[in-house]
Amino acid sequence: MTTIAIIGPGAIGGTVAFALARKHDIVICANQPFETLSIKRVQSGERDSVPVRVVTQPAQSKNVDWVLVCVKSHQTPAVGGWLRALVGPHTRVAVLQNGVEHHERVAPMLPTTTAIVPVVVALPAERVAPGEIEMHGGAHLTVGDDDASHAFVELFAGTFVQAVSDRDFKTRVWEKLCLNSAGGALSALTLRPDALASSPEMTALGVRIIEETMAVGRAEGAVFAEGFVEQLVAMQSSHRVKRGNSMYYDRRDGKPLEWDARNGVIQRLGRKHGLPTPISDVIIPMLKAVSPG
Repeated sequence: MTTIAIIGPGAIGGTVAFALARKHDIVICANQPFETLSIKRVQSGERDSVPVRVVTQPAQSKNVDWVLVCVKSHQTPAVGGWLRALVGPHTRVAVLQNGVEHHERVAPMLPTTTAIVPVVVALPAERVAPGEIEMHGGAHLTVGDDDASHAFVELFAGTFVQAVSDRDFKTRVWEKLCLNSAGGALSALTLRPDALASSPEMTALGVRIIEETMAVGRAEGAVFAEGFVEQLVAMQSSHRVKRGNSMYYDRRDGKPLEWDARNGVIQRLGRKHGLPTPISDVIIPMLKAVSPG
């Protein structure tokens, strides 16, 4: 049986831990203990739960086959102790986070030979209490097309989480950033879940953020389909007056915002390629200002 450690039992970590719990030997690395992991599927009202093993200190851990890093990007530096305890010579590490710098965030804390699998996550869920997750839709994970990525996909075979490999992972990760950079920033700054669709002016601003993100993405090697902007805006507009995204909830709850992985990276990589990022230059200082800490 494959041994898997999930670091960070939030919305993403809790959902994937639940999916893997009945198939593999899992351990959850958390700040506080709980004995049961439960999921409520909001649309159907269905509830289910599984017993889980939770550890709260790296000293309670040992080497595993897989480590899934599921904390938010700005929390990554805090997982160094867990990685030192969990990662052995043959351990693979999957990074389930927002942004396009998955590898860069964890590589400095790992042996140079460790296989790292960046993961694009599409998983509308919310952690409502320790060990309690509410899901608002399906769970989809996308990885690259190498051996470690294929092995990651196999972990979820037969579960409700759809994991797939994609030869053009570069484009997939930048497509997700386009979604996050606009919708997340605008909803966090306005405290409106429907910010991007709230007015023609806000929609136009969202389009400018997406186009700026795409320009940097193209410089990094992403290839966007014709009509991508319109498709993305239509998708976000269809969710108006419904639920928000994680940046919105973090701003609402007074938590630090994941602004750097979602927006700061656009400015940073834009400078690398000599590309102007005027919208990011304005939005980033505002996001920093409203983010605690």
